[in-house]
Amino acid sequence: MRRLPLLAGPREDSIRLTLRRIRGRVTRAGYAQGLRRVAGPFGPVVLAAVLVTSPSAAVPTPQQISVDAFTNSDGQHATAVEPDSFSFGNSVVAVFQLGRFVRGGAAGIGFATSHDGGRTWTSGVLPLPPSLDLASDPTIAYDRVHGVWIASVLGGRVIPGDPPAITSSLLASRSGDGVAWTTSVMDPNPGHDKNWISCDNGASSPRADRCYVVWTGPAGGAAALVLSTSDDGGRAWSAPVGFGQIPAFGVIPLVRPDGTLVVVYATGEGSSARIEAVRSTDGGRSFSAPARVALLRTHQVQGLRVPAFHSAEIAQDGRIVVAWQDCRYRKGCGANDIVYASSTDAQQWTTPLRVPTGRALSGLDHVTPGLAVDSTTAGGRTALALAFYALSPGGCAGPDCRYEPFFVSSPDNGRSWSTAERLGGAAPADWFPLAGGRFAGDYISTSFVESGVAVPVFAWATGPFDGRFHQGGYATAVPRLGAQPAVRLGTPHVRITSRLEVRASATPIAGARIACRAAVGRRSLKLLSARLARGTAICVWRLTSRGRVTGSIVLAAPEGRASHMFTARVPKALRRA
Repeated sequence: MRRLPLLAGPREDSIRLTLRRIRGRVTRAGYAQGLRRVAGPFGPVVLAAVLVTSPSAAVPTPQQISVDAFTNSDGQHATAVEPDSFSFGNSVVAVFQLGRFVRGGAAGIGFATSHDGGRTWTSGVLPLPPSLDLASDPTIAYDRVHGVWIASVLGGRVIPGDPPAITSSLLASRSGDGVAWTTSVMDPNPGHDKNWISCDNGASSPRADRCYVVWTGPAGGAAALVLSTSDDGGRAWSAPVGFGQIPAFGVIPLVRPDGTLVVVYATGEGSSARIEAVRSTDGGRSFSAPARVALLRTHQVQGLRVPAFHSAEIAQDGRIVVAWQDCRYRKGCGANDIVYASSTDAQQWTTPLRVPTGRALSGLDHVTPGLAVDSTTAGGRTALALAFYALSPGGCAGPDCRYEPFFVSSPDNGRSWSTAERLGGAAPADWFPLAGGRFAGDYISTSFVESGVAVPVFAWATGPFDGRFHQGGYATAVPRLGAQPAVRLGTPHVRITSRLEVRASATPIAGARIACRAAVGRRSLKLLSARLARGTAICVWRLTSRGRVTGSIVLAAPEGRASHMFTARVPKALRRA
């Protein structure tokens, strides 16, 4: 047993490591095949790596769940970026890129598996065909019917030239326990991008044994949404079928409990950029016309690769929730918030609401959301969890930015939210690999396990100190957190003189507006003013009638709505204005 300063940097960001070598030979790629699970990651070198500084008393200290043991000269080592995760019961599996290349892709795809709700992990590398030069875009799902984990991976070969080109193939890696994996080629034809996998696990679905992989690929000279299915746990896959001539990005399939397949994607540019959804009720043979989820308004951060890649999941009752970075609620589109919208049918979508993250983060760009929806919850008790990065300082660009990972959660479908809890210290952008800008991944992930525990999986780093990056994938198990209403409107206080004045405390004020209504009997009173000032909503009406007054105040904010009714009686000795 020995300790090594694998990750070094400022003292508060240092990493405490315990290394333990285990049996296994090193492959051509540089990984050992033997694995053992211990408290913390993994092997061929199995390690328990944790951040010395706990980010928050409410959040257990994240631990590193990746090791980049590749040594190829064209890779950026040691790096682990772009994690996706999926959970079933108390098990969660994450997959991520290892040894990211500047040109695109990575030296390999790592995995990390926990069978105790994210407390301890086993990691390794997915076996890939030796003919491949790179791998990318890993996503993960679980097939309940066949009892198998399936990872969808984009494989690539470099074709020499000036400049060199990359041709792709689509792979499927399978595992019954999340540790021992086999890989096969599901589509050898070139032209894949941003593949995503989902399996139908609905107890009442007529196609509960079907898994779907969707990606963007060429079709007749134009971009198209492409689909392939498997009904035997990922052993065999159908021939790819294009189902939409749409230049899409971030194609995410989701399966509702009744077996309806919903595909959420982003499309368009500039003022026409938007998130859309299509659905299929026949197992992917035909699809509905696109339904608009929302327009996409994004602040571009120069020098970083932080695209507006949305995150989407589904609740027990089939409600789909989509989260993304968006600047619609910032003056002049000056920075991004995380917003979310939902739908019970994938056709009609709610107005996007902003996730409240607190005054301390209000001036910072929020990027790369990793959303989880607890699939055992429904309706007003739908539990949400979200990991994201805040870029500091406000208005930063390129190497001047620092990535700060945070976590928030909601127990009631967004009506209330926890305080934003820090997952790690501020990591300068140049501690992360290059890939069209500094890069932590186009996406990160969060998954719920048993007892409402959320497991965020994210990329984080400490400073290079030996000519290598010291950046990896991290995870922690976050218990249910206390939450406060996203929008609060206090009890109205009524004052009657020659006018009717109603005041109520109101939070938040930024970007909010109020609507005021009052009447005596069926006769509406004339509203003289409605304003928000110093945390108070103030409504004033002209009084022209005696009798019982009824009314309401509605506070509409980017984070949601709150309302209160009030009643009062106008005295007989009414003084007219």
